[in-house]
Amino acid sequence: MDRAFVAPEPVVPRDPVALVTGAAKRVGRAIALELARAGHDIAIHHRASPEEAQSVAAQIRALGRRAVVVHADLVVAGEVAALFRSVDEAFGRLDVLVNCAAVFRRTPVESLTEADFDFHVAANLKAPYLCCLEAAPRMKASGRGCIVNITDVAAERPFRSHVPYCVSKAGLDMLTKSLAKALAPAITVNAVAPGTVLFRDDESDDDRRRVIARIPQGRIGTPEDIARAVRFLVESPHVTGVTLAVDGGRSLD
Repeated sequence: MDRAFVAPEPVVPRDPVALVTGAAKRVGRAIALELARAGHDIAIHHRASPEEAQSVAAQIRALGRRAVVVHADLVVAGEVAALFRSVDEAFGRLDVLVNCAAVFRRTPVESLTEADFDFHVAANLKAPYLCCLEAAPRMKASGRGCIVNITDVAAERPFRSHVPYCVSKAGLDMLTKSLAKALAPAITVNAVAPGTVLFRDDESDDDRRRVIARIPQGRIGTPEDIARAVRFLVESPHVTGVTLAVDGGRSLD
């Protein structure tokens, strides 16, 4: 008597996983929520915003996606390694890395110090570099992946009173291009370069009007504008090595 045929269990693909650094607030929060709406489970990184990070996680779970909150100081290599191990334990895979965490401090040239340089380059360039080094082998193991770095239009159009910041973002722009070539074809590496997205509290109404007057679209951007650009790059597997300006046309000036 022939054995009864037993159909194999269907292979159910696991949902993609995205790690967003600096995801507790502002632009990072918007990116995490946008990728969750696109079908990703999300690892929400924060350094010092646990309550805000848990709030984002609750919103993501309400969308029907999985979410985990992970803490790390990204300028410390050991903490970066522990961060990625936490993502491994929570999800068992990593498909997307968005390097959004950053610092931005006004540094007039008359008072620049070595500490100003170290502060900006460590957070805005070294940290994404360390995260990319951890992400790449994980993505290669699964056959593909996507990295998106959040740079700044100031990487090409510098601000007078933010020299170390501009240098750090210019370095991140070159890191994007270099890794796009080095990690191809398995991993795409792109960047989104926002213009003005959120005004600082210390900017006057006159300052704000002057900024808006230079933007062809007639408004500053929103965190959601940046998030939609990130989603576009995540969903575009034949785009790599690109820095996409999302600035309402201000860089045309």
